[in-house]
Amino acid sequence: MIPAGQVQNLTALTANQLREWSHRRDLIPPDVAARGPGRPALYSWQTVLLLRIAVVLRERFRIELQAHKGLLHALRDLFSGVPFPMLRGCVLALRAMEHGELLSEGLVRVGVDDPDTLFLRLDPHLDVLEAEFAPQDQSEQLPLFRAVRVR
Repeated sequence: MIPAGQVQNLTALTANQLREWSHRRDLIPPDVAARGPGRPALYSWQTVLLLRIAVVLRERFRIELQAHKGLLHALRDLFSGVPFPMLRGCVLALRAMEHGELLSEGLVRVGVDDPDTLFLRLDPHLDVLEAEFAPQDQSEQLPLFRAVRVR
């Protein structure tokens, strides 16, 4: 878990935007709520990933997030049960902005009968998160995120 200040660096959100999205509008709440001065809200890697995706939806695609609050909450549930390494090589398919689905990049097919779908690659976001959330000293344990080649 990381505090809000680090989340701002990873998402390019200002402190006000993060508070607005996390608390006032309840779009993507923190995993651990703030408990007074000096005890900031804490965010898991899954929540930071979802915040990064929300930034892409808002900034690149001009999607109004409040209208898709239910989708954002459903995506949080979707990410909650998936281990970090399993997301490598996946895309998030947002089907008609009503529900999300994780697909392998190699299996993405756009069918005529499918509803309109927005595909978002996850690897660029995972690369950023891995640098922040991976333990700095892994000498005493196996790596938690990416497999390391042994020579």
